[in-house]
Amino acid sequence: MGDWDPNGAWRSLQRDETADAASAYAEARGTCPVARVDGVLGGFWAVLDHDLLVEAALATGTFSNVVPFFNTRRPPLECDPPEHRFYRRLLNPYFSRERLAPMEAPLRRFAAELLEPLLADGGGDYAESFSHPFPTRALCLLLSAPDDDWKLINAWSKRVDEVGGQSPPGSPERIAVGEELRPYLTGLIEARRADPGDDLVSCLVNGDPELPPLDDDLLAGIVMMLVSAGHNTTTSAIGNAVLRLARDASLQARLRGDPALVPAFVDETIRLDAPQQAMRRIAAEDTELGGREIAAGEFVWLVFGSANLDPAAFDNPEEFDLDRSPNRHVGFGRGIHLCIGAPLARLEIRIALEELLASTTAFAVAGELGRPAWPRLGVDRLPLTIARA
Repeated sequence: MGDWDPNGAWRSLQRDETADAASAYAEARGTCPVARVDGVLGGFWAVLDHDLLVEAALATGTFSNVVPFFNTRRPPLECDPPEHRFYRRLLNPYFSRERLAPMEAPLRRFAAELLEPLLADGGGDYAESFSHPFPTRALCLLLSAPDDDWKLINAWSKRVDEVGGQSPPGSPERIAVGEELRPYLTGLIEARRADPGDDLVSCLVNGDPELPPLDDDLLAGIVMMLVSAGHNTTTSAIGNAVLRLARDASLQARLRGDPALVPAFVDETIRLDAPQQAMRRIAAEDTELGGREIAAGEFVWLVFGSANLDPAAFDNPEEFDLDRSPNRHVGFGRGIHLCIGAPLARLEIRIALEELLASTTAFAVAGELGRPAWPRLGVDRLPLTIARA
């Protein structure tokens, strides 16, 4: 038996018996800041303490990120320096404020379109109707793919959750579900080769004049990384934010009265309800962390959800504080693997909340929630009653 059982700790949240993840981590973090976990994701060391997590995240030579989840390696997520810098150099410009600004108008159109049936019916399943399709339509916009492709991406992302579950990285189940998306990725890449544009996929196909061209496997891996990382996390973040507002009428009223507070609300929600609770590394050498001896080749998961609730790093960490400043949470990671899509995710979440708040006078939970297994914190079923403005 290990020191900590994430599934047992997560059970009360999945059953909606507790509103957040605080109780899942408090006891283990206090007694085993680097806890052993057996029987989940192949077994691993869970780094629960904030400062130890930051230490491990910055030690890229000791804790490697070359842990392919699927058959196709997905740079820059699943690579280390110096290779990592090349991929970020290619991709970073596409997530700049200037590059994302033109996406705001079409994203608002998508949001209004997806909200309309919920407004007309006085409610419904917000997860199914909005928080799942909205980020996938944003991904199609980012990739300059046909808008209708969101249905394929959405279905694949759900398959990853259903089939992959808590099986280890690189398991046959994960590899099989990863291969399901390969024909789509290959088609997208071939289309850009035949007719390149100013989009992100064309940039990858063209490559960097100072470096060798990317082969098809690496190209597919990068696009898969953008699809897989850009869907479930943002879907979960939007659902978490709307759930928190649906349970707090006074907070709804405050944000309606002052929409400028929405970005601060987004960051505090991501701190308290980090959609991706943990990310994996692998020990590149025998090492020690938090008094635990970790052998080369063992998996190490950085548990951001626990670090964000560490009282040594945050005052009153279990309280939702809209005025928390500074808010140096690790909900988007830390170090060189800080989420490349964080600016896009913040844009999507902000627009989703602004449009919902502006088009309603109130909304509230209207039935049983559906919540995923650890390490994802989200809302896969979110029935709401909605009063149209």
